[in-house]
Amino acid sequence: MLHIKKLSIFCALAAFLFVASCKDAEKGNNEMEAERDSAYELPLKTDSEEAMQAFEEGLEHFDHGNSRKARDKFDEALQHDPEFVTAQMYRSYTANSATDWATNREKFMAMRDKANEAETMMMDATDAAMKSDMNRELEISKKMVEKYPESPRAQDNLAIYYNKNDQQEKAREHWKKALELNPEFIPAIISLGASYLFDSPKDKSQAKKYFDKLVKTAPDSPRAHILMGDYYRDQDQLDQALASYEKAASLDPEDEVALEKSGHANSILGNYEAARKNFKDARKLSEYGTNFSGEVNTYVYEGKPDEALRFLEQGIESVDAMDIPESAKTIPKFQAYFDAAQIAMYHGDSKRLEQIVNKMKTVSEQLSTEAKSQLIEADQKSLINYWETMVLVSNKKYDAALEKAESIKTAVNSINTSDKLYPYHRAVAIINYKMGNTEPALEHINQTDVDYIQDRYWKAKILEKAGNTDEAMSMYEEIAKERFNSIEFALIRKEVDQKAAENRAS
Repeated sequence: MLHIKKLSIFCALAAFLFVASCKDAEKGNNEMEAERDSAYELPLKTDSEEAMQAFEEGLEHFDHGNSRKARDKFDEALQHDPEFVTAQMYRSYTANSATDWATNREKFMAMRDKANEAETMMMDATDAAMKSDMNRELEISKKMVEKYPESPRAQDNLAIYYNKNDQQEKAREHWKKALELNPEFIPAIISLGASYLFDSPKDKSQAKKYFDKLVKTAPDSPRAHILMGDYYRDQDQLDQALASYEKAASLDPEDEVALEKSGHANSILGNYEAARKNFKDARKLSEYGTNFSGEVNTYVYEGKPDEALRFLEQGIESVDAMDIPESAKTIPKFQAYFDAAQIAMYHGDSKRLEQIVNKMKTVSEQLSTEAKSQLIEADQKSLINYWETMVLVSNKKYDAALEKAESIKTAVNSINTSDKLYPYHRAVAIINYKMGNTEPALEHINQTDVDYIQDRYWKAKILEKAGNTDEAMSMYEEIAKERFNSIEFALIRKEVDQKAAENRAS
């Protein structure tokens, strides 16, 4: 699987899944025998050779991070064997919308009477995750490792639990144990490289080591070259990054991610027309052509916020007019409103921000309905409350904003995730910064996500206002080195570049 971080609404949905992988480890009269050593895998069962073959192909795509191709193969496996429990589980992991996720998740959970012990444990873990019962989820994940001590998949499951709960060192420990069991286990190689690259405590040399291993292990995998390109991009070796992305595109001309990544690199380089072409070409290759996030950043980098907002408005209109399932429109529309809100907020356009947030709220409610998940519903309520708080901030109604911020916290009282209060602390930090109260602002910003560029940016601003100039400038310098493309970075890049340049000049 590709590393999951809190970067988009679709990733936020995916993060709530107990992402795991299963394959045959048992032999019996009604079970297909796996071609590879069964000690490396978990038990699964199907009577159909065709179903097993399709599942194996889907699993390979899934392990390399290509959910779209994996989904097609899992669908094929289920056509051959509708009672193939593990295939149904994976089909839920490769959903392309909130409705698709809910539908296939419910199908998987309804197959308990057909499930073996490993699959039953995965159902229990999924149920615990959906109910935000972290202790039970951890207990089940550990039990699976004990039950299947020779399975790298079991180690991967436990590592994912720690990763999504911001316990990176423990996650890395179990991914390394997975590699001890199988040195060529792709999910662990990918996850270790991505973890060292993106998650604190970071270690770029370790990231390079695992990405080198990935390319050596899977030289014909487009996603291996994409991840190596990400490493080069982080190191500001953008020409090498582009070469890696182009290599990935040559290996699979139908993989839109390689083109999107080229678009991101060209955006950082300032090649905005080339970037826009990359993003447009990627949309043509994608399943529905509804992703506008990368392309809108090019207008933001150019200092054209009004053009960026028009682009998003036109994108939403085009999605509404598309002849695709209605459920496939919800997440891209929400993402577009989210990006638009960021733009309006940064540029102080309070009237426009309020209009955007009102529209976002409607789509958010639809998303919650489609997902049929307490976690998603709570997360969405918290996020909308955050943006309604930001509307008050943009209108300089700080006391009202502080009062409204409490609703961000209460919205997630019913769930138990490690990052649930990040929006609350960010909001309170911003409000206090605007009011000139740097001490409480710093107290709250220190309780946000150390790897999220917007939280790092606000911490630098708070430190600067508090008179901690050296620390603030050090943070601006670090932020200015960012080479990953997001709406948050696009908005602040010029500002932090100027801060860093002024600091060097002084």
